[in-house]
Amino acid sequence: MKLNYYVLWTQDNIMLNNYLNKYYTLLITYLTELSDTWILTQEINELLKINNRDFILNPDYSSIINLLYKEIIKLNKQNLWNINKYIDKLKNEINFFLKWNFSNLSSNIWTNISWTNIKLTDIDLNPYNILEAHPDHKSNWVWLWWWECSQEEWLKIYEKTFELLKQVDSWIYSELNKIIKKIIPIWTSKWVHNSCSYKECIWHLYLWYTIDSSNPEINNLEAIIHESSHNKLNLIMHFDPIILNTKEEKYYSAIRPDARHIHWVFIWYHAFAPTMYILMKAYRDWYLWNDDFWLEKIVLYHIKTKFLQKVIKKYAKLTKLWIEISEEIDYVIGLMDEILKELNPSKEVINRAREKQIEHFKQVNFKYPHLEY
Repeated sequence: MKLNYYVLWTQDNIMLNNYLNKYYTLLITYLTELSDTWILTQEINELLKINNRDFILNPDYSSIINLLYKEIIKLNKQNLWNINKYIDKLKNEINFFLKWNFSNLSSNIWTNISWTNIKLTDIDLNPYNILEAHPDHKSNWVWLWWWECSQEEWLKIYEKTFELLKQVDSWIYSELNKIIKKIIPIWTSKWVHNSCSYKECIWHLYLWYTIDSSNPEINNLEAIIHESSHNKLNLIMHFDPIILNTKEEKYYSAIRPDARHIHWVFIWYHAFAPTMYILMKAYRDWYLWNDDFWLEKIVLYHIKTKFLQKVIKKYAKLTKLWIEISEEIDYVIGLMDEILKELNPSKEVINRAREKQIEHFKQVNFKYPHLEY
């Protein structure tokens, strides 16, 4: 099939470039409307006179622009302390950019991850980063820090992650190296690697470090593909809706332990298919060292992804664009099916995965007996 790479990756993604152009134009509109009020009129007008694309599309600044537009233009809030704080931040950065150059801005402090153009840093101006964006996080606050590992340890493991990514799939490495600007540490933990990203802050990834993993670069790889997939949809959703279903409808998701609108089922469907496809490729090509844990996880989440597919096919009322995106996800799931045949997991592994999925279904069905399925 002809791919527009809504789901997979390519070395020069025309679809992404087109949406980035649209996003840049949208942000210019936001700035223009802000300058017509009392907000940074002089600074914005000076910024709009020069070559400003890299500055405006930088997630540190685009996220502040999104916040100010939403709060001041759409919601007409003009005297809140947090708004004034971000007005001052944007003013300082614009003035610095006008006088000096982009590379010396505070948002660009810290070194790149080796072999990439991506920074690993706890310096982040995104105003939305104070809010948890993952449903399993235990607080309502994000703490940007290195926690139990040093900055050097974080940098070393992410260098290893991107080296692995380049070996597993050079096209995703190429695309992510062009679009992802920062990876920002938010936690170290055992057993789990949560992650998050924000619709208002395109191309920043907020990631954990799984300190007890035998191969933490694999946990990183999984999270990076997952969140970069969310970023693609976040970019598109600034312009095009996904689902036409009413918000009252709640559906079973094979990923979550709770009831979710089918909008979220589709977002997970879009993220889990390419994530598990890459993990399957990594396992097939011996980058997971024949690890039984990852094989069982791959089989389980292959089953879960197929379950998401069934729910979307049966219940989602999709726009024309999102039908096209759904067809690309189907294509990726077909690739997953082929790799799973190559992996040829044992009946015991398949049966354990099926039992876990059946148990998950039973638990959710017990808690939410009135869900649509």
